[in-house]
Amino acid sequence: MKLSKSIRIKDTNSLFSDKFQYKIVIVCPVASYFRNADFSQVKLKLDLLNQGQKPFWVKIKGPDDIDFCYKILDSLVKYQDFNIRVEQPYLNYYTNDTKAIEELAGIDPSRISYISMPNKNNPSLQQRSVILKKIDYDYKVFLGKTTQSYGSFLTWTKDNDLVKLTKRAKNDLSKNRSFGGSYLYVKNEKAMTLVRVFIGSCISKVETVIKA
Repeated sequence: MKLSKSIRIKDTNSLFSDKFQYKIVIVCPVASYFRNADFSQVKLKLDLLNQGQKPFWVKIKGPDDIDFCYKILDSLVKYQDFNIRVEQPYLNYYTNDTKAIEELAGIDPSRISYISMPNKNNPSLQQRSVILKKIDYDYKVFLGKTTQSYGSFLTWTKDNDLVKLTKRAKNDLSKNRSFGGSYLYVKNEKAMTLVRVFIGSCISKVETVIKA
């Protein structure tokens, strides 16, 4: 994949949405137009913008900005099996298609915030896996919403090194109710079985750790 040397590259340590290996973040003045990936609507809105009908929140500096948006649209309509997330002015595009990444990055490298891709030492990522350095545990366990405290589990973890609790996970599991989102690490498959016995009902996702 040929990319401008000026583009910042990050490592993809785990699949985005458990599916995509690549992410490109594009700085786009009308990124919100692309939300929901309704490209026919994007075309209509860009046409209105080109005619001078500009919403108050749109920060278009000139014709080059509009031309850039049209080029982004022309590229996106060519590809399938992707995901888009918008945080104005950032257009986050997720895919496994390197041609899409290369084409989007080549439109104007100065407007690319960064690209995330698998590290050369780990060219392919497995579903439900994460690449971590200096972590001597086999699993990363994410917690979902909890509706009770798990005191017996917390007591059990104090007596061994099979589980590494983050501060937030420890707090969530000690409360009667939490919104989830925290995580912890589990040493091996045998320990993972025990963890499921203790807190299986509040586990939202388990990732296999690939030690970098």
